[in-house]
Amino acid sequence: MTANVIKIPLKVLDVGGGSKNRAKYEFYPEADITTIDLQSGWDVMTKGLPDGPWDIILANHFIEHISNPDYFLDECKRVMNHHDTILEIATPNLAAWYNRILFLAGYVPNHVELSNRFNVGKPFKWGDVPLGGHKYVYTIPALCELLMKHGFTSIQWTGECSTYTCNFIIRTIDKILTKLNPNLASAIRIKCRYLHL
Repeated sequence: MTANVIKIPLKVLDVGGGSKNRAKYEFYPEADITTIDLQSGWDVMTKGLPDGPWDIILANHFIEHISNPDYFLDECKRVMNHHDTILEIATPNLAAWYNRILFLAGYVPNHVELSNRFNVGKPFKWGDVPLGGHKYVYTIPALCELLMKHGFTSIQWTGECSTYTCNFIIRTIDKILTKLNPNLASAIRIKCRYLHL
């Protein structure tokens, strides 16, 4: 005779998740997800983060949009207190393979924005793409160093391919280079914990 095992879903705080489609359908389909963002009336930069306990704080393409990443990381540590929470951050990679080529050719790397009104310094027709509101764009070493300075440990990272529609050759190059070296990937995903002393 086997006992019925009740599986308790992970409690995920989805920071800046909008419709929470990616959190629910790509990352944590079985989780109990709470989404906070400006659309739902929650400004993280003024209200901070809600108390948990949370199993995962998911900041999927959020940290590059905020004016004070140090405050955000302080809030993460506060709500991670006394719980083995994982902080998961995904963000564009400043050192992506195509950004390195663009910079050598004199262009501004993708995801870097130099104006609040105009998308300037981009090749092709990328300047016609609406601004994303990016304040800071990171590399893997830079984001890892920032997390370590805030006391986060057990840092693991992976590279992610671009989700933008482009031709088959570019997508193939992106996949190969992302697999070979996460530092060349279009985006980076970092998971870490905060050890309480």
